[in-house]
Amino acid sequence: MYPKNQPAPARGEPILPSTSLPVTRNNITGYAFLFDLDGTLAPIAASPELAAVPEATRATLEKLHAVCGGALAIVSGRPISEIDHLLAPRVYCAGGLHGAQLRGPDGRQAQLEVDAEAVAAMVRALLPLTQAHAGLKLEDKGLSLALHYRNAPALQGLVSEAVNEALRPHTHAFVLQPGKMVLEIKPRQASKAGAISRLMDMSPFAGRLPLFAGDDLTDEAGFDIARRMGGVSIKVGDGDTRAQWRMPTPAALAAWLDLLC
Repeated sequence: MYPKNQPAPARGEPILPSTSLPVTRNNITGYAFLFDLDGTLAPIAASPELAAVPEATRATLEKLHAVCGGALAIVSGRPISEIDHLLAPRVYCAGGLHGAQLRGPDGRQAQLEVDAEAVAAMVRALLPLTQAHAGLKLEDKGLSLALHYRNAPALQGLVSEAVNEALRPHTHAFVLQPGKMVLEIKPRQASKAGAISRLMDMSPFAGRLPLFAGDDLTDEAGFDIARRMGGVSIKVGDGDTRAQWRMPTPAALAAWLDLLC
């Protein structure tokens, strides 16, 4: 791990420790812990349905949840139902679909009102492209959608053009969210920063400092809100970021969290 102002190493080059993060065993109860899922707790997989959170990481989350008095949440681009599936049998507070869904400590779930027909229309517009290219995968998430091109990186330009064309009639209500080898269309009102802010108003999160860890462009807004609230932001993996700190891999993040517990 190293501060943001230290240059990121080249891919494959080891990341060496520098100064310590401000979170320690002695002050852990002063923090609330919020995590992205894919690329942060779960290693990136070839396709979304192949992703898995390692058993050791799930055990660490359980310990951390107990130590921090329940102030732990998952804030992901996945729907809450998929978050729960990947972390079963444990159920945590969650912000799903980039904050379009929210489940607080009382277990009640709320979600934005979204024009489902507009999402369906954008899905229909993109289906011919995905049917013509086996390496593309289109996810219809109900409130949003995602077009993955991880298995067809040469099609990035074509994917971008098609997604922007599908979005064009609906820009009053939806916005493009780029990610790692994926382009998502999400509701304009949905953001991970918004989910984090709402969770931090709820007990047992309230009165603590947020620690948010993520790996992708979709997490930058979360890093920003964590810093504005006086908390800690951690980027997992390489790439430019506004996060204060960096961990090389999901496994490294999990190992550090385990030491905190």
